[in-house]
Amino acid sequence: MNRVLENRVALVTGAASGIGQAITHAYLDAGAEILAVDRSSFSAEELRCSGIVPLQIDLTAPDAVDRVLAVAQERWGRLDVLVNNAGIAPSALIEDTSDETWNNTILINLTLVFRMCRSALPLLKRSATGRIINIGSIMSSFGGIGLSAYAATKHGVAGLTKSLASELGKFGITANYIQPGAVLTGITRDAFAQDDAYRIYWESKAALGRIGQPGDIAPAAVFLASAGAGFISGQGFVVDGGSVQSV
Repeated sequence: MNRVLENRVALVTGAASGIGQAITHAYLDAGAEILAVDRSSFSAEELRCSGIVPLQIDLTAPDAVDRVLAVAQERWGRLDVLVNNAGIAPSALIEDTSDETWNNTILINLTLVFRMCRSALPLLKRSATGRIINIGSIMSSFGGIGLSAYAATKHGVAGLTKSLASELGKFGITANYIQPGAVLTGITRDAFAQDDAYRIYWESKAALGRIGQPGDIAPAAVFLASAGAGFISGQGFVVDGGSVQSV
């Protein structure tokens, strides 16, 4: 991969697995240094890598977001790219969705995105190429059976990102969101493995006839962080294998 992110500093949440891990390694290959954040543990390779600073922390804990940004401040004194990827996807019909599930999904998928963006702004404003990249979903544009809480948060991510783009353009900061389709990650793996009909549905829904891999999403995150995307802001970047063609 071309080193289009040479000398950039990136912060990626949910970085220990799935899409976040793929983005972290793609950024590393593109020349960036990465503050990789996750509540889960990191691999031995990532712990040894000089270009990755792994930070195991639960972002829902009090002051966790501020503690994360303090690490970026102490180590680099700036931030060029913020990728808000951490999220959950509970599945339940509306009538079976508890207040606890609803509130926890909103907290992790939307409120933490807001908090990370707000706390990162002082560091992003020091960058000549500030980028915010939020991970939405193709459900940032429509709904789905059994995914009301998830879809609501991803619609929220879309609206938040568009408002960020409007507010932060005067600082030279862009804000965009990626809309993945069905991707095989730790969140989705069991559902696809246990329900053949569900897996076949998403495979057939995609024009390319397959479920995505985390590595399919990472190049979009590299592009949106690069100089080539400097005039793109407030946009949803669909990476779904053609799934929305059948919506």
